[in-house]
Amino acid sequence: MQITRAIVTGGSGFIGSHIVDLLVERGVDVTVVDKAEPKYRNDKAKYVIHDIRHDGLNEIFATAQPEVVFHMAAHIDDRASVLEPAMNADHNEIGSLKVFEAARLAQAKKIVFASSCAVYGLTAKPPLTEKQVPKPMTPYAISKLAGENYLHFYQNTYGIPFVAFRIANVYGPRQDGSKESGAIAIFTSKLIAGQAPFINDDGNTLRDYIHVSDVANAFVTAGESEVSGVFNCGTKIGTTTRALFELISSELGSNVQPIARPEVKDAVKAVTLRSTKAKKELGWKPKMRLARGLKQTLKWYKAKV
Repeated sequence: MQITRAIVTGGSGFIGSHIVDLLVERGVDVTVVDKAEPKYRNDKAKYVIHDIRHDGLNEIFATAQPEVVFHMAAHIDDRASVLEPAMNADHNEIGSLKVFEAARLAQAKKIVFASSCAVYGLTAKPPLTEKQVPKPMTPYAISKLAGENYLHFYQNTYGIPFVAFRIANVYGPRQDGSKESGAIAIFTSKLIAGQAPFINDDGNTLRDYIHVSDVANAFVTAGESEVSGVFNCGTKIGTTTRALFELISSELGSNVQPIARPEVKDAVKAVTLRSTKAKKELGWKPKMRLARGLKQTLKWYKAKV
């Protein structure tokens, strides 16, 4: 399906802004709906500053008439969701439901949703496939699985196809290193500033790191496809937190040592994703290896200083 018009919720954010850029490159008329002012504005996109939970969303969608809705807007801090589950549900469940309803009323032809590998929880040993039964451990993970379930409802009841990506740990240019999530952004920002970052637990937590360009390509590919369903979006390659820190430290030539926080435990010790289904049905696979992606990402952060 050739996309002519699209809405990207959360399109001013890290992943969303890369999706906006890729859609614009392909000649798509893009409307961004985000409660935040864009740090990385694409001059060829339209920006509407609006909280997806608030009244007026249906009118925004009716004006934009999107064929495809890329729903990226979310509260993404997993640890904060444990402390404030109601707040997280308000953003991620109520907010998502309002987006899906606005898409239905605007007669959108497809929804592409940013879910998370966090939905798997302690389900099985990695690499994980979509056949694993989700066992979410946190309110954030629960909210993402709820989003998937609502999309099944909208497809079954209203005939709106969807793709939900269970995304691994995304990194790349534009990621905010001041937040609690995004180890690569945090380590890089701290080390460039000559500060010591924290390493939680024992440093052996294993995660699957995927470059934002691969993720953006997956979303746009899904929007253009006739395929529907839930897909993993990862590399299948795991890297420990300690090894990741050492890679970044070496690349930056830093001698700063991290501060251990063994008391801050990770709910899930190891997550990597097998994306065979996406390759088979969407023709998508990740292209950026971690070593090359880190070099490109660190270059971007150093240029900001």
